[in-house]
Amino acid sequence: MQRINPHYQLDYRTMLQLADTTARQYRIVIGSETLPTLLLRVADRNHSFRNNQEFTSRFNNLPDKKNSTYTGKIIVNLNARRIDIEAINIHPMTGEHEKVVYQEFLTDSETTMQELLERLTVYGKSRNVQLLQLIDLNLLSAESAYDEKEKFEILKERLDECAAYRRSMIVYDLDSLIGINKSEGNSSMGRSTNLSLINHNVYTYIKDKFQSAYIQSSTSNNNNENKDIVVNEEKWSVMVIRDPFLLRQFCDDVTFTRPIGEIEEEEAQIRRAEQPIKCVQCNDFYLEQDNKMGVCVHHDGFVYDNHSLTLTQWGQQAAIAQLLKEEAEAIQQSKRTVMTPEEKERLEREKQRFKYICCNQTVQASGMIGGCKRGKHSSADVTLIQWEYSCDHNKEYQDKRLSLLQNRI
Repeated sequence: MQRINPHYQLDYRTMLQLADTTARQYRIVIGSETLPTLLLRVADRNHSFRNNQEFTSRFNNLPDKKNSTYTGKIIVNLNARRIDIEAINIHPMTGEHEKVVYQEFLTDSETTMQELLERLTVYGKSRNVQLLQLIDLNLLSAESAYDEKEKFEILKERLDECAAYRRSMIVYDLDSLIGINKSEGNSSMGRSTNLSLINHNVYTYIKDKFQSAYIQSSTSNNNNENKDIVVNEEKWSVMVIRDPFLLRQFCDDVTFTRPIGEIEEEEAQIRRAEQPIKCVQCNDFYLEQDNKMGVCVHHDGFVYDNHSLTLTQWGQQAAIAQLLKEEAEAIQQSKRTVMTPEEKERLEREKQRFKYICCNQTVQASGMIGGCKRGKHSSADVTLIQWEYSCDHNKEYQDKRLSLLQNRI
């Protein structure tokens, strides 16, 4: 019926299905899928598809911006859910150049390279690119490129193909192409993790190609119409990275422009790292980078009065304050009257009545605080009230105090 109906028109889905068949036949793929397959997937969740219309993109394109020129370099930070698009701002009055970064944020569904392809094809279409090339592990596997020589041959072949077009966009899945080697070990400073690149030579090659991205406009004379024609040449490079270590390494190596907010946050972290922090557990100061396991010695339980029939519970600071108060009162009393040996002995016994529930050590009003536990210092946002609350309401130590009471009955 479709063949004999002169007014029959292919609907959007059927056209994509036919295009998918052709693309698979000639191995025209992006990653592990064809572009028609990707379009079908996103069309199914688009409302306009219900009316048999071409769907509307969910993403912004890459329009030219006033007094600004793109550099052709884009980094997709999957870990931070962000896209950084590098550009050069030109001051309209002074003509000064300043590198900036325009940011786009990923949607909740954009978690893998395949899910990013819809956005990247929108970017490519908006820049009218003639070739969009994805370079990832799927490409190398499809070409049976397993050793380094074969990998370089495939990379060179695809990059040379892109160089033949005036407007192209190359997308790299850096995590799958490079890989990160992680090794853990123990040292005197605690457990450490060492990170290194696996395919270092491939990394160097891709890094150099990324830096060669550029956007430029030139004019050529049309002899027939005697007019100058603006010719745009755009070589886009998009780097998709998930691993934070690989991202930092790559951005540093290519000196990619960083967002102002990220720079300010790093400066704030440096200031915090150099700012001494007071630990509420041991009452000492420390630097953030020195906060390792075992450096903080403290008691993590409340204090109880061993002379009390009910083993009255005290906070650590309150018990020390009480001992200091009683000591001051005894000194004032000794100035007025001479204390008898019995009174001095009773006073000494009273000084020994406060015990830490965690280890039964005697609370000292002076000298080093010490402790029975070793761990990390408290973070900067923990207050003394919060720390003592956790000590006072520790279930293990509450049960221990109850057990001591029961043994005395």
